[in-house]
Order: sequence, then C-alpha cells, then structure tokens
Amino acid sequence: MSWDLNLEIKDPEIYIQQMPTITKHIPYSKDYKIQWRLAKLKNFELLNVVWEAGSTYTAGYTFPGKIVFTFFDGDHLFKSGSNELLINDKHLTISQPGVEIIRLRHSAKYSAISIYIDEARFLTELSKYLDKSIERPQLTQSIDRTAVYGRSLYQMVMMLWNLIETNGHPLVIENLEIAIFSTLVQGSSDSNLDTSIIKTSEISIARVREAAEYIRANMQKELTIAQVAAAMNCSSRSLQTAFARHYGVSPSQFLRTARLEAARLELMEGKKNITQIALEYCFYNPGRFTKYFQQHFHKKPSDILRN
Repeated sequence: MSWDLNLEIKDPEIYIQQMPTITKHIPYSKDYKIQWRLAKLKNFELLNVVWEAGSTYTAGYTFPGKIVFTFFDGDHLFKSGSNELLINDKHLTISQPGVEIIRLRHSAKYSAISIYIDEARFLTELSKYLDKSIERPQLTQSIDRTAVYGRSLYQMVMMLWNLIETNGHPLVIENLEIAIFSTLVQGSSDSNLDTSIIKTSEISIARVREAAEYIRANMQKELTIAQVAAAMNCSSRSLQTAFARHYGVSPSQFLRTARLEAARLELMEGKKNITQIALEYCFYNPGRFTKYFQQHFHKKPSDILRN
C-alpha cells in the first residue's frame, strides 16, 4: 500500500486549508517547510510530520474523538490545562484531544510519528482487559521509550512505517497493524506499566526549565553543576534527576550541547576563527572541541567555517 496523503507545504496558510478537519495553530512564518504523510489503516491512522526551519515553537493541534500515541524527535513541552510535561525522544507520549504541544527549541529538522485511534473503540477494547469500563484519562502520560514496552512498540511502528514506505505486502502490513493496536490496548491495561508512567509535575518542570535557561545564559562562563543547583536552590542530585527525566541527558551534557550549538552559529557567521570560538565557550582544548563538535554535528568545525 502507499500513503493516502503525501504532500509538502511551504506556506502554513495552505497547510491549514489542506487539512480542514484539523485545528492547527502554526505561526504564519514563511520559513516553514512541512512534509506530511498519512496512512489510513483499518485500526488506526499513522501520521508522520517533518518540519524544516521555522520558529522556535509550534502550538499543537486537536483531533476530535482520538487518542494519540506519539514518538517525538526533540524536546517538547506538553500543556494540558494547567498541567505541563516535558518530554523528548526517550518517551512515548499518550495524549487526548485539546492537548497543546509546544516545541522548546529550534533544530534543523523536527519530526513526529503518531498513531491516532478512535477513542470510543480504544476504550471499549481496553475495558475487555479490565474489571470495569474506564473513562478517558485526564492527564497526558509519558512512557519510558527505553524500557522494554516502549522500545518494542517503537520498533514495530518503525517497521510498519518502512513497510508502507516500500509498498510492502498488504497482508504483512495488516497483521503488523493488528499487533500494534493490540500492544497499545493491552499495554495500557497492564498495571506493571504504572512504574514507567511519568506523571506531570509542575515543580520539577519549572525547576528544569529555569535551570536550562540559566545554563544557556551562562554557558560562556566557567560553570559547574553545583553552581547551577545552588542558583536553582536545589541539590545537585535532584537537578541530575530532573534533567535525566525531562531531557534524557545530564546537566553537564546539556551544557556541552548548548555550547556546541552556540559555537556552530558563530562558525556560520565566519567572523572568528575556530580557536577563538572554542575558547569563548570554555573549550580550552581545541582538539577536544573538534572531537565533541564532530560527534554532535557529524561535521568538523572547519567544514562549517569554509561554508
């Protein structure tokens, strides 16, 4: 089978006109380039959206009567009423209509793969595995994608994606789709998953967001994690835990990445040499700076400077 919808939109206004059933709130930036692919299967719809360029955040969209399971690439802030949840590509996020999704930072490419299941059907199937029927969950939930359940589900979804992409046999696609649907339903009924569900926590989110901004504001200074923790009035250990949960990295790794991304922008401007920029962002060993830069961007600093 092929994609039911496969189009590229450069103007967000056209994007909204093409998708009249979706309330999509995108800043009307002409810098957006959006690739939209949708496959309508028997049990659910599979959607992949890729943004290139654009502003630093996008607001979310509403699918009436759907429960959404999404794998994200990048850091995001979910807002559902007064509740907030920071997630990244370490998580599988389960959300309901009305959830607002905001990008936290700009990257060269941002993507999301989502499964949209009819809410009534999903809850009906789920009730078969429980002692009583349940109501729609009230909170957005995030499941650890590095755990067995989340990792297995992601692998099946990617396999389904590849089968559609390569026009795989319809019977194989149908059987895999059924397996994914069953996994989503039974996984949601498994009480053993409760320990891997991350509930929203406004305190920890506020702390880690403030700490991230503090790091970005001071990344050209000598900065230790103890100093960041002291500025946030929390312990180094709690800061480590918050960053691991919400960003999937340690504060030290977050600081290094922030410095590398800022250094890359300076290299693109071409006003300073590599050594000057490395020292400006506290990389006192140029060789180590080049090593970290190449690991992160898969290019040498000199490659950026030459362009």
